Amino acid sequence: MKLQGRRHDYGSWQVWGPRGPHTCCQLRLIRRSLTTDAAHTLVRALIHSRLDYCNGLFAGLPTRLQSVLRPAARLVIRVPSRAPVSAVMRDVLHWLNFPERVTFKLCLLTYKCLHGLAPKYLSRFCVPRTVVPGRSQLCSADDRHSRWVRELSAHQVLRHPDLTIGAYKRQLKTVLLV
Repeated sequence: MKLQGRRHDYGSWQVWGPRGPHTCCQLRLIRRSLTTDAAHTLVRALIHSRLDYCNGLFAGLPTRLQSVLRPAARLVIRVPSRAPVSAVMRDVLHWLNFPERVTFKLCLLTYKCLHGLAPKYLSRFCVPRTVVPGRSQLCSADDRHSRWVRELSAHQVLRHPDLTIGAYKRQLKTVLLV
């Protein structure tokens, strides 16, 4: 698939472009010179920003981009290359796994659309099903996100109309980290 001049292979290293896989390797070379906070900042700037670019396209699709987050976490917390890091990513670094990152981004975009914080070209296409006559009980048969929609709709606190965007982000991330 080609998007904005870059080839996307649904979750392979191709999303990174020609130099992408080497970012962790290059950071590993200078890791001894960096503090933990500096390494964390560089990983967020160089790796997370690339993972988050157009990641909404990967919603519901199998990807291997989670394998990019693990070496980045090992780099930040200075553990050997074969050490398990999933629990550390969640408990220490507070990073979401890649599928949850996509869910977070889509939920935040939906929140912004429904509260008038998104651009008009997006907001006009995002309306609650209850507002559209005859559509309140219908749901798409190929709804890829039905699992997380059901899970998140169970959390009433996320549906509170007076939530600020910062509070919504914190509570959404808490729900997704559990």
